[in-house]
Amino acid sequence: MKILKTLSSVFVLSTLPVLAMAHSGHEFPQLGFLSGFVHPFTGLDHMSMAAGLGVLLWKTKRQWQMSGVIALMAALLIGFVVGAQNLWSASVAEYGIVASLLVLAVALWRKHSVLMPVATAGLAIFHGMAHGAELSSQGHWAGLMLGMVTAMALLYAIGLGVGALLERYIPEQGRKIVAGVVALVGLFGLA
Repeated sequence: MKILKTLSSVFVLSTLPVLAMAHSGHEFPQLGFLSGFVHPFTGLDHMSMAAGLGVLLWKTKRQWQMSGVIALMAALLIGFVVGAQNLWSASVAEYGIVASLLVLAVALWRKHSVLMPVATAGLAIFHGMAHGAELSSQGHWAGLMLGMVTAMALLYAIGLGVGALLERYIPEQGRKIVAGVVALVGLFGLA
């Protein structure tokens, strides 16, 4: 609960400069935090990754759920810096995103093992690379990264909630349905 209050406070404080832009002429890409926050919601691949990881880790102990969000955030931040520096081509990030979704689908389909969630969170680095490659030219790196991490954490939390609902109402098939959706999103990424 304390972390939720902290994240809410950071979000509110980081949007205050946006509220001061009362006149026209401001471009959306220059908003840093807002641009970084909106970006994960504009692609099914990013939404599927974060929410699917939340569903995957729902049945684990709370410490693993927290470790999952920390690993996701760390991978995203490292990936953002790698993508922003153009250390690898954007196509590497795109194929990495597809791989991360397919690994996540397999992890959701199978019974829990420790390796699969760790691999899935680690592969989130490619999502960060895509964010860095696409958004870094706008400047405002700190705002972009904070927005991206906040949005992905929110999607992860939504995934935890979906995991709880699936466990309650369709415990046998719920994760397999999510696995199928994530796999389809990954396969569409190949097209």
